[in-house]
Amino acid sequence: MAPATRTCAKTGLALVASPVRAYRIARSSYGPLAPPPREPDGDVRDWSRYDTIGRTVYASAEKLTAYMEMLAPYRTKVQNERRALQPVADFMGIALDDMWNDIVAEWHEAGNMKASWLPQVFREGRGMYTLRFPEGWWIDVTAIETISALHELFDGTWPTSNGQIEEPLTLAHLTGDDRVLTTAIATELRENITLDDGTLPLGIQFVSKHGVPAGQTGQCWAYWMRSVDSGLDEATEVLVSEGIELNDPDFVAAQEHCKIKSR
Repeated sequence: MAPATRTCAKTGLALVASPVRAYRIARSSYGPLAPPPREPDGDVRDWSRYDTIGRTVYASAEKLTAYMEMLAPYRTKVQNERRALQPVADFMGIALDDMWNDIVAEWHEAGNMKASWLPQVFREGRGMYTLRFPEGWWIDVTAIETISALHELFDGTWPTSNGQIEEPLTLAHLTGDDRVLTTAIATELRENITLDDGTLPLGIQFVSKHGVPAGQTGQCWAYWMRSVDSGLDEATEVLVSEGIELNDPDFVAAQEHCKIKSR
């Protein structure tokens, strides 16, 4: 059953009821509810998309989406290494794909963990956690109502990595990679919004930028840990804690999509 949705009568923001459960991958040594707190003097360019000062936990509606969120950055690193070899391939007069495939094959044969391989400790050092967030409302940042409401709620300019902008916000702004902008938007929504029922929003709902798996939603959530930041107990429950198995179909599918292999 799809979660309940509504428009906040006070703010105009599109709201989605808290999911019954969500999946989060985290280092086993830390656990699923111990993200690093963001400090006021931190460099927001190193933060995740909707981080604010304090703690933010990210989770996904499906396991495959959670795996994609974890593995996709490593795909980027591999591709950067691959592209760096283009001048060498040009000098040797061979196709970059052929050169890269040869290198990967040689490293694999030698047991090298570089290239497109993730070491065994990477998988074994992380767990898949099923969370149940507290009751409440998420702000659907991709909804047309939310984009419209932001214009009314926060009149003026927004900071970006390239300076202030006065142009109207669009979906590209709200879900983009400019952390100066997205963390500023998240901060305004966390610190300055009270909903029509007197509650504070739990965080932000958004769609994974890595795509929507067939028959699934690709939904993700950024949950602001207000209680813990205030020295109180966390209301989110950990329902299931399990290891990441090499033959997990969702883990296998994510590796295939990212062109990455794991021991």
